[in-house]
Amino acid sequence: MKIYATPCPLVIPCNNTVSYKQNSPYKKPDTAISLLQISRNPEELIQIHSLLIKTSLIREKHAFGRLLLSFASESATIDYARKIFDSAEFPRNSFLYNTMIRSYSNCGDPRSAFLVYSQMVCEDSVFPDDFTFTFVFSACSKLSSVSQGKQAHAQMIKTAFRFGTHSWNSLVDFYAKIGEMGLVGRRLFDEIENPDIVSWNCLLDGYVKSGELDHARTLFDEMPSRDIVSWTTMLVGYLNAGLLSEASHLFDEMPERNVVSWSTMIRGYVQLGSYREALGLLKEMQVAGIEMDKITVTTLLSLCAGVGALDQGRWVHAYIDKHGIGIDAHLSTALVDMYSKCGRLDIALKIFREAKDKKVFLWNALLGGLAMHSRGKKAIELFSEMLEGGTEPNEITFICILAACSHSGLVRDGLRIFHSMGKDHNVVPTVEHYGCVVDLLGRAGLLYYALQIIENMPMLVDSNVWRALLGACRLHGNVELGEQVGRILIEMEPLNDGNYVLLSNIYATGNRWEDIKKLRREMKARGVRKTPGCSSIELNGVVHEFVVEDHSHPKSPEIYELLNEMANHLSWDGNEL
Repeated sequence: MKIYATPCPLVIPCNNTVSYKQNSPYKKPDTAISLLQISRNPEELIQIHSLLIKTSLIREKHAFGRLLLSFASESATIDYARKIFDSAEFPRNSFLYNTMIRSYSNCGDPRSAFLVYSQMVCEDSVFPDDFTFTFVFSACSKLSSVSQGKQAHAQMIKTAFRFGTHSWNSLVDFYAKIGEMGLVGRRLFDEIENPDIVSWNCLLDGYVKSGELDHARTLFDEMPSRDIVSWTTMLVGYLNAGLLSEASHLFDEMPERNVVSWSTMIRGYVQLGSYREALGLLKEMQVAGIEMDKITVTTLLSLCAGVGALDQGRWVHAYIDKHGIGIDAHLSTALVDMYSKCGRLDIALKIFREAKDKKVFLWNALLGGLAMHSRGKKAIELFSEMLEGGTEPNEITFICILAACSHSGLVRDGLRIFHSMGKDHNVVPTVEHYGCVVDLLGRAGLLYYALQIIENMPMLVDSNVWRALLGACRLHGNVELGEQVGRILIEMEPLNDGNYVLLSNIYATGNRWEDIKKLRREMKARGVRKTPGCSSIELNGVVHEFVVEDHSHPKSPEIYELLNEMANHLSWDGNEL
């Protein structure tokens, strides 16, 4: 198929001057060739294409290749590039194939990238070169296609061409990303004649992704040289395994840290619930003057949301505005989530209204904040607005709106929304949604209706659903049903201290002190220890954490003295608390 650009008046200056290259039959307009290297605007490129056709230069491989590369560099013009590629009037070489493979892969269409590679393999006149497999394995990694990647691996071995280090690196990286390292990764690594730092990092990343931390650490110690990627990869391995102490020690040893290593460590602390350490690291990061990117500030906002650090969250928000970091849907969601969880629903709503691209997860963040603060009616209004605007709710949306109804006692609205899930929105209720309905009915005192929901659930009932009913039994003083549910929970999770505490509270409601003593003996016999309660509060930008019977806070004497004074002034039915 031939392509002819639509004739149009050229805005490109052309003085008709031609130059001759020795031994070349073609006349090359200098203007067209030079503009191909600098033009990126599609309209200009089309005009250049038209000029190449008029001058017959389109048949010259160099000019054709430059034109193809210009169109293939942008996702908006990749389809036009493919038409140019298919219109070639001469045998295509590896450069043209590599250009299309790489472009499809970079533009988010790895399947088309592999199809172009398959077309290349079928041609007798062209063979993969030292760049081809680098692009092919990258596409296969993005496609998560094990079989196609292994086909390319076999083709690479069969090819007589001797491939360079970067081709082997891409192969090792492919096996690392699909989680099939084992002996394969090391065997491939040993095939590399002159492994560079990228080779070592690919193998290290493979061990980390497959959870082989012992092999990763051994390799890390063997490396002839390490860069910041090596250190950060090992850091990720420790954090993914929950080894905070090892990760912290490694972080302290790092000879150089960049924004990725800082944000990786902070994110690790957040994911493992060590908010105090994460906030401490955030302050160190501020002192070090590390310039943060969008990913880092999103992580920090998640940290502030988790610990309720409003002042720190405001600082991050101010940093975003000061440094002109573009607020997209993901960053808007992080801001809304932070302000909602820190109690500033007014600011969260303002950011939500200002957001231009309202994805479903942004709606969910605000709905979740409204649910947390028992703003059920406002949540229902927002949910209706979401539906009217054409945004389709997902599973998380219904968890948020059902929780909002539950915390606000809106039983009818909650049940109506629950029944609309599959009927109107094609969302199949999960065990989490049933748990929300049980909590909705339980909080309203409809305990036996909640029990009927549990008994008729179309899936296996998990412990969280039973716990929702148990909490409702305690709230409404139903000791008999509470005891039955508590025993079911202990049978399901005999080592979960929270279940014993909940049942103990049920017994306390009915003044069954002997049963509480038996329960404590049962816990002791099973080796179950109660996890100390923990709370935190932010004051003047500093988060203070308190654990039961903990006196480590520098102002513990004054705090406990004030608590005792408060307790002496509070009473219920004449009994001291």
